[in-house]
Amino acid sequence: MPVAITTLGYALLGLIRAEPRTGYALRMVFETTPMGSYSSSPGSIYPALKGLEKQGLITAEAAGKRKSVLHITPEGRRQFETWLTAPMGAEEGIDTALLRFAFLNDYPDRQVTLDFLTAFNTVMAGRAAGLKGWLAGDEAKAMPLQARLAVLHGLRSLEASAQWASEAYVELKGEVK
Repeated sequence: MPVAITTLGYALLGLIRAEPRTGYALRMVFETTPMGSYSSSPGSIYPALKGLEKQGLITAEAAGKRKSVLHITPEGRRQFETWLTAPMGAEEGIDTALLRFAFLNDYPDRQVTLDFLTAFNTVMAGRAAGLKGWLAGDEAKAMPLQARLAVLHGLRSLEASAQWASEAYVELKGEVK
């Protein structure tokens, strides 16, 4: 039975797909960019790379004494692109969705990105509507003030994410002529 690929695994596949790299070079991407939120720990990255190699999604090519360059395999590319182009589901986390959006930059069919943004907007607006409805209920009114304010922050974040998706759609749609 295939092992599920984690978000970190997809981040690694995407980076290797863009450019074959060493494990150390991948670690540096995570340490020096916002991708560090997925992990910059050697204790996470190297085991994830070993798992991807064991699943046949990447291969290691010797490049010196103690160094190897990692390449994505055809199966790795297939699985990555299946994940990349999948419709956004209601349960998908925002960090994973934004990772997919970033990797869609190099996808040849811009319509896939536009469809993704439409789904992202729908999911975020739906989550916001649900939270707004919950906040209007008796259970929310009985919450301590700071707890309600924390939930209100979540609502505003969802609304802002939906608005961002609408604006990004317009900007990218204008780019496609």
